[in-house]
Amino acid sequence: MTRPISSGTTVALLKQEAKRWLHGLRRQDPAAQHRLREAWPQASDTPTLRDIQHALAREYGQNSWVALLEHLADLSVDSQGRADWPTVILSHGWGGDIGAARRLAARHPELAHENVFAAAAMGDIAEVERQLTQTPALTTAMCAARGWTALAHVMYGRLDDRNAVTIAERLIDAGADVHAQFDDGWGNAFTLLTGVAGDGEGAKPVHPQAPALSALLLEQGVDPFDTQLLYNTSLHHDDTAWLELLWSRSVARGLEAQWRATEGKRLSGRVSVNTLDYLLGNAVLRGHRARVQWLLAHGADANALHAYSGRRVHTEARLAGFADGVSLLEAHGARGEALPPMLDFAAAVMLDDLATVHRLLDRQPSLIRTAAPLHRAALQGRTDLLATLLSLGADVHAPDHEGATALHRAVQGGSVAAALTLLEAGADIDRREPRFQGTALSWAIALKQPELAAELAPRSRDVRALSRLGEVDRLREVLTASPGLAHELLRGVEVPTALFCFADDDETAADVVTLLLAFGTDRSVRDAQGRTAAALARQRGLELTAALLEG
Repeated sequence: MTRPISSGTTVALLKQEAKRWLHGLRRQDPAAQHRLREAWPQASDTPTLRDIQHALAREYGQNSWVALLEHLADLSVDSQGRADWPTVILSHGWGGDIGAARRLAARHPELAHENVFAAAAMGDIAEVERQLTQTPALTTAMCAARGWTALAHVMYGRLDDRNAVTIAERLIDAGADVHAQFDDGWGNAFTLLTGVAGDGEGAKPVHPQAPALSALLLEQGVDPFDTQLLYNTSLHHDDTAWLELLWSRSVARGLEAQWRATEGKRLSGRVSVNTLDYLLGNAVLRGHRARVQWLLAHGADANALHAYSGRRVHTEARLAGFADGVSLLEAHGARGEALPPMLDFAAAVMLDDLATVHRLLDRQPSLIRTAAPLHRAALQGRTDLLATLLSLGADVHAPDHEGATALHRAVQGGSVAAALTLLEAGADIDRREPRFQGTALSWAIALKQPELAAELAPRSRDVRALSRLGEVDRLREVLTASPGLAHELLRGVEVPTALFCFADDDETAADVVTLLLAFGTDRSVRDAQGRTAAALARQRGLELTAALLEG
């Protein structure tokens, strides 16, 4: 029988239920095992958190976890006030919720009639035409939600996969500025072409009509040497399509010299390099073979310095364990630079050059205490390298320059296998790094690594992180064994006690607070802003939790 979704069903509650179910299975709980067989007979005998989430979705009549979350999001959109919907539509292209905007656009096409900006974002040609005919000045007007023109909403929007080009042409014919741009708050110029490409640090999707829109903008005279676009598309994918397009257009306009310039408009970091060399540095760190090959073929210097470390890109490729990149650079004339023993050792480890590793250790045994290779291997999820280093005597707790341990870096890299390897080697799961006072579990929460959080929570004694996850049963186990942890107080952080670490759901947060208060956690403690936990709970809309904290 399909379970109904109630008004109290939230994503946070579903995630907590999935984790409790998984914990039950790992304890060989017969009820949890029977439930899994009923929900999903084909499930693995050793299910992961993803498997349990899939089974939970099937209980609710959905064919996948993603489908269940989308269904919940639909219900959430329906519960919003209609007055908020246009803002959802107009904000999705930057920091908003693309999924919610798409659902709204599909279910409420009449939102395109709100204004010319919504019409442009949603791809309603007729409405754009009607509004421009009625009020021609709307061509250059800017919306209140983002301060964008209608043309910018076309280029940054991701709701229309059919009419964007036609609407853009209409707006340009009416006088829209193809050179419009805005500052992201960090001094970076985001152009309309940047919007079409997407990507960047937020990994935004490319526009569904990107080839035609980019061609349209470039034909209108938009500068093909778009440094923000070049940066955004260098971060995630080993793809040269944007490099090819912008380079060919730059050559056609006699602008290719800008790619090699070390002054003026360019990409640069701490060290002054030209844009080709900057992009080469990004490519070697990310293991992007095709991009390295393209950049070298178009004039990047194989002996260039990395824009941030100041070391040669050849050295960075070695330190990243990017053997193909090292070979490509050397084929283009790269010369290895003399490195101090610690870096030489780190490079040999990352390239799995065991002969050199042993030779260097024979000469200087203390090199095994070098933390960098252990941390980089953990970040990359290289369990083979972790095993080698640990067998040679590497300190599993060695901190890096920020005080984090290899276990923290394994969490940062999202590698469950690396984290388990380190834990089996004796890593302290609850060791805090000094910068944020975070444990591995709190990093998993902050970095949105649910599978890692599910693995770490049953092992951790971090009462703050367990409270934040709403892991009431595990929290009770920990406090029963070590009641003093209820009084743990950290100064200089946002959450001085566990009472400030609220679960997403009010009822779960209230259960956590009830447990903590029963073990004597001090409700009168204030955070750095002078707020009590009760005041913060009320500020976040956790009314039941706030009432408990207020006594």
